[in-house]
Amino acid sequence: MGLRRAAREQQQQPSKMQAITQQRAFSSSARPAGRCRTVVVRASQSLQGKVVSTAMNKSVVVAVERLATHPEYQKRVRITKRYIAHDEGSGATVGDYVRLEGCRPLSKSKRFTVAEVIRKAD
Repeated sequence: MGLRRAAREQQQQPSKMQAITQQRAFSSSARPAGRCRTVVVRASQSLQGKVVSTAMNKSVVVAVERLATHPEYQKRVRITKRYIAHDEGSGATVGDYVRLEGCRPLSKSKRFTVAEVIRKAD
């Protein structure tokens, strides 16, 4: 009788290896450690914004504004996000309005390229 009970308990409980595999599968779905500023880019993502810095070589910082509704007060608020974009020809200057296109990761923070200058600075 004791052998049957032990066999039944062994069948019901997962092995240690299965438990570890399940834990790893669960933990791998979480955000990777140390990667707080990841940008998810879709294939045809396009953004428009204003160039705020050109201090780097072949790179510009573009501020993109969007409107969002405040969750508690239901008021529309402006949210500004800064993207670092690749500017191969260095054609953009501070104050220009540009269109950004998503591309493959070019560096740790560069996921966009300057597609065109929409309006030059005054």
